[in-house]
Amino acid sequence: MAHLAIFGAGPATGLSAALRFGRAGYGVTLIARNPGTLEQLRAEVAEAGIEVDVLVADLEDAAQVDRALAELQSAHGVPDVVLYAPGGTAKFPVDATSLSADILRDWLPLHLTTPLHIAHSLLPAMTARGSGAVLVVQGSSVREPRAALASVSAPQSGLLNYLHSVDQQVRPRGVRVGALLVGRLIENSAAEKLFTSGHFDSVEPGDIERVHPDELAEQLFTMATTDVGVEHAA
Repeated sequence: MAHLAIFGAGPATGLSAALRFGRAGYGVTLIARNPGTLEQLRAEVAEAGIEVDVLVADLEDAAQVDRALAELQSAHGVPDVVLYAPGGTAKFPVDATSLSADILRDWLPLHLTTPLHIAHSLLPAMTARGSGAVLVVQGSSVREPRAALASVSAPQSGLLNYLHSVDQQVRPRGVRVGALLVGRLIENSAAEKLFTSGHFDSVEPGDIERVHPDELAEQLFTMATTDVGVEHAA
């Protein structure tokens, strides 16, 4: 059975992706830091008749990520598709003039070093096998900079450069790499709930266009299963 691993699984993009890939016959592993949320997601995915398990890991903790990678591969081998889509809003974005080197270091794990490490850990086996996909969900500010989001977009821009670069090496060997750049507010996400409450008024005042996570999941499925290139807007 083909297998999808979702790092940063949540009730929006992660859940929709699990259901979309599951309908296509994939088993799913959901990986995130909150056991309660993971159990809720597991139950919903299982109710749809999809084979699913969960792993608890804080994506900002390198040791926990390594443990999750080891447990994932022990249970399922190297996954066919890896999706990195953390949606946490625990930290408020830091604007460009306030962004010091010390502050930026705190943002690097979630938005650059952890997804790079996951890809680096799994790509050799994927290329040896001759198949696989590594997909990352990012914000559109990596291409359309917003001063208020500098702490997020700066490391994500570095990750996007890496994804393009590594794709040049692995795509000829049967492995796809993709970045979905989301410029709309994802329905049912933690960010949408905070935005609705006015939490982000200083970052993005007024209304903002929404996108249903099922639409994103469909794009991710296409990116994983067809040769459509690296970068896609949503």
